[in-house]
Amino acid sequence: MKKPTSIRLFVALCVSIAAAAPFLQADEPKTTLTLTSPVSCQVFQRGKGDQAGVLIEGVVGDKAGVIEAKADLAAGAKRGTSAPWVAITPQGQSVQGKFSGRLTLPAGGWYQVSVRVRAGGQMIAEQSVDKVGVGEVFVTAGQSNSANFGNPRQTARDQRVVYFDGKAFVHAQDPIPGGCGGGGSPWALLGDRIAQAQQVPVCFRSASLNWTEVAAWLPPDTGLYKNLSSCVKAFGNEGVRAVLWHQGESDTLVRTSVDTYCDRVKTIVEALNSDAGYQLPWFVAQASFHPGSKAPEQEMVAKGQQSLWTKRICFQGPVTDDLLGAEYRHDGVHFNQKGLEKHAERWFDSLSRALEWKAR
Repeated sequence: MKKPTSIRLFVALCVSIAAAAPFLQADEPKTTLTLTSPVSCQVFQRGKGDQAGVLIEGVVGDKAGVIEAKADLAAGAKRGTSAPWVAITPQGQSVQGKFSGRLTLPAGGWYQVSVRVRAGGQMIAEQSVDKVGVGEVFVTAGQSNSANFGNPRQTARDQRVVYFDGKAFVHAQDPIPGGCGGGGSPWALLGDRIAQAQQVPVCFRSASLNWTEVAAWLPPDTGLYKNLSSCVKAFGNEGVRAVLWHQGESDTLVRTSVDTYCDRVKTIVEALNSDAGYQLPWFVAQASFHPGSKAPEQEMVAKGQQSLWTKRICFQGPVTDDLLGAEYRHDGVHFNQKGLEKHAERWFDSLSRALEWKAR
């Protein structure tokens, strides 16, 4: 028995569509887009003009065209301006494989950054990244009071304050990645102060280690210097606002002289500037107190730190030698809650003066 005409026609139509499908798919423009920068919660250091070139980097597939990017200011952000679609690769020139460009954004955020690939007037791939900021980036270095030996641990209240662990940007919650110890630090508290005063995201990267004399940081071959240099260079050219140095307690135990302390830090600063490829500001705290040392040894180290300020090798950081006793230190050496709060407050005051920050 023959099939009804309508059924025969339907079957014939299906066969025709199936036969044509490969040709139809071949005509549809498609490609893959993989972004490697920016990533979620990444902070780019603001520079001249209170803005930064956000790195747009990734890989596109074999059917690629012009790469464009835009930024939308997230709801609730108190500072920043959205940016429309702009080409980040040369217009009129097709792109295939790896690509890299910059999207200039004013200080602020968080932003949502979107990247798309166009070819023949059509959008053939798109990807977005949430929480990208333009603000302040710091590398912290020194001894245990620069790392995770405070008590208790601290967590930033402001969601714009992040730590960088070498691979990802995470909310600032102690212990800070990269620093030894499992306790608290002043950095989350400092980040809260900066974020609220400047209305920008803030990032910290720790290169701190316990019980280290300044000699252990000397370039070029010490592991501490190599790690410090690596931490700075990970942010790219002019990607760090400053190194925040809180170290010296161990030098009082070995009786480091005034000139020796100053000369050794100067050597580290100059080497890091050369490796980083730009003049990176340093803020050096006066931190010489250790209960196992005596006043004359502490005074030598403190004067060595002060010499770095007066010779304008480094900016003046906070003085913490007067934060003593059970009121500020939980074990006689490391800061308690009140000590961490005062430590962060003094770092903020030092940065604000030197960088001439204005409250917003």
